[in-house]
Amino acid sequence: MKTVLFLVAVVAVTTALVFPEQRASAFDCFLCRLAVNTTDPPVDNELHIVEDKFLAECKKELKGIPFLEQTCLNYAHSEFDPIIKELESGTAPEDVCRAIEQC
Repeated sequence: MKTVLFLVAVVAVTTALVFPEQRASAFDCFLCRLAVNTTDPPVDNELHIVEDKFLAECKKELKGIPFLEQTCLNYAHSEFDPIIKELESGTAPEDVCRAIEQC
């Protein structure tokens, strides 16, 4: 039994080292670019206004697919801070999504 557990552990560690870490999906890239386009230039530096603008645009783009509308909301809550920080630091809008590893 110890041998089997040891082999499973070795396979898990080897797999983690050999396979590259998971990259963002094309949908994450789409959402990031949509967020950058609606965020640049920032609206009154108020995050909730920018998030509302993004959500409206995202829902318009993904109209009729309810679970994707929820995905827009989740994305806005989890990924807006890094996007805003990149834009404020002077990163060009077309480079933001690559900088935060979304594309």
